[in-house]
Amino acid sequence: MLRWIITLAIVVVLAGVWVWMFLVARRRQKAFDQQYEAARERREVFVLNKRIVKERGQTRLTKYTKFKNYQVVGRITVSQSIRGVQMNKAQNVTFRTTKTEYDKIQPNRRYKVDVAGNYIGYVVAPIGKPKTKDSGSSSVQTGTKKRSWFSRRPSAAAAQKEQKGKGKSAKDKA
Repeated sequence: MLRWIITLAIVVVLAGVWVWMFLVARRRQKAFDQQYEAARERREVFVLNKRIVKERGQTRLTKYTKFKNYQVVGRITVSQSIRGVQMNKAQNVTFRTTKTEYDKIQPNRRYKVDVAGNYIGYVVAPIGKPKTKDSGSSSVQTGTKKRSWFSRRPSAAAAQKEQKGKGKSAKDKA
């Protein structure tokens, strides 16, 4: 009987701690969302690099554990008007983001994103498609796929031999 009382007490305490953590996390998420909405801007970012970094937290118990951070290094143009003079400056910034937004972003492409400080909240849309040149021709193609080394196409000479052999009838062969 004593075991059941101790087990029940432990379960009640763990449930209480879980509910308390849930309420604290929800309150912090609401505060973050209000802050993000107040400072959100839509910007055009040219993504230079992206990486996953494990960093320690900055306060209390979080400074003893490492968390995965998704970082995107991008180039933005900062505009400022001073006494009627318009000044533009390109600046490299390291942004943090979530895993879903991190997966949407590819390096060496331009994106429209919602930014608040150094946090990318939402990737709105990529701007344009990268252009690649075909070797041997002067035309420009977009959206070409790279093929892996083991899925080779037959060479052009072999393809021509196959086509020549298929078109002949019995009269042509004799």
